Amino acid sequence: MMRVEEEPFLILRSIGARLRVRIGLIAGVAMVGLVIGYPIAGEGLEWLLSSSFLPDDASIVVLHPMEVILLRLRIASYVGMALALLVFSIDLLRMGRGSELVEDTLSDLNDSIIPHVGSAILVVLCSLGLAGMGLLYSFEFVVPLLLQYLSADASSFGLSTTWQLEAWAGFILSLIGASVLVFQTPMLVFSLLRSGTITRQGVTSRRREIWFATAVFSMLVSPPDPLSLLLIALPVVLLMEATLLLDFVLGRPYSQR
Repeated sequence: MMRVEEEPFLILRSIGARLRVRIGLIAGVAMVGLVIGYPIAGEGLEWLLSSSFLPDDASIVVLHPMEVILLRLRIASYVGMALALLVFSIDLLRMGRGSELVEDTLSDLNDSIIPHVGSAILVVLCSLGLAGMGLLYSFEFVVPLLLQYLSADASSFGLSTTWQLEAWAGFILSLIGASVLVFQTPMLVFSLLRSGTITRQGVTSRRREIWFATAVFSMLVSPPDPLSLLLIALPVVLLMEATLLLDFVLGRPYSQR
């Protein structure tokens, strides 16, 4: 078995090589998602403005003639990136089917959890389910809590709360995107564990470093305030620990015995 410190670099090199081969396909899928996402973005903005995400004592203003159009393009680009990521993930899985290690892992997973279900369908369903959990977490907890907190904080200084449309919507989208992204942690960690790319012992022995990396990652994907950082980082840690527990309960896959 390879040394623990070499394990993360193997998977990164494999993904990077596949990305260089499929960059044209990924770019094309992203453009299709951009076209599809533009009208969806308009509907989404109307829903945001009529939702409870806007505190009662806050108002929204538009400060630039192109602000609404640019914001819709930004939202549409997120749709394109999400679609491209999904296609690339499925492509990675198809690439791995020729590997003996991955074949053993998929066989073990199908035999022990969901027999006779195609691996690509399994990946899509798991990813969508986790994304749904991330959306629910952000809609019901993260976004309302933070916006109410920020509005109340401004009011405590005797200030009226007036947010620019792009800044307000961008803040919400950042929180939603970060929540959806961090809720993919179980699928990523579980796949690496069951394939033997990393080991549970290797992860637990470097738990402090991983927690620090989680904090740094949360700083990159969440708005730059301490409460947002905590609300994004905490689910990553809890989901990773839950995945390690699940891997312990299932035991070692066939390919590692």
